[in-house]
Amino acid sequence: MISPYPAQYEYREVVKDGLAVFIRPIKPEDAPAFQDLFHTLSPTSVYYRFFSPLKSLSPSMLARFTQIDYDREVALVAFEENTSKERMLGAARVISDPDGRRAEFSIMVGDPWQGKGVGAKLLDKCLRIAKQRGVQTIWGIVLRENTQMIALGRKLGFKASRTDEPGELELTIDLRSVQFERLEKSKEIQSAA
Repeated sequence: MISPYPAQYEYREVVKDGLAVFIRPIKPEDAPAFQDLFHTLSPTSVYYRFFSPLKSLSPSMLARFTQIDYDREVALVAFEENTSKERMLGAARVISDPDGRRAEFSIMVGDPWQGKGVGAKLLDKCLRIAKQRGVQTIWGIVLRENTQMIALGRKLGFKASRTDEPGELELTIDLRSVQFERLEKSKEIQSAA
């Protein structure tokens, strides 16, 4: 049985430079926008995300990224608001192990929007949803030279540790020890500021 689209995870946010974004779970029909997002990545960004040089995403990769099991995965995308053309700026996902206790994260933000807080908002929301669902530990492998991702991970509370592979770090966060303030409360504070 396929789970219904989780509309409760849709929300609007304003990030750095006044950029208004609409964040929501990914849908199968987002495949063309996801492919367009991929094409905004520099070769370095592609390598940091996929650990290999890719020129494009194959149809099977696109399907895997956009046709998800909403019960086992959290996959959120950010679209730019107030533009005539719908444009995806970034995507983040958390995929749970079968037992639901551990999950792996990944994140991809188009080069023009890196450093604006899009990735931080996406990953933060994914972590909140994962914690609500009972996930205890989130982890991901990051290349050591990907200093932006390492800094973002640390900002969100991840710990970095060495792996057996030279040049890689594992970022982990124990969600049981993380106290998220309620999202609605933080939005009220921001709107009052």
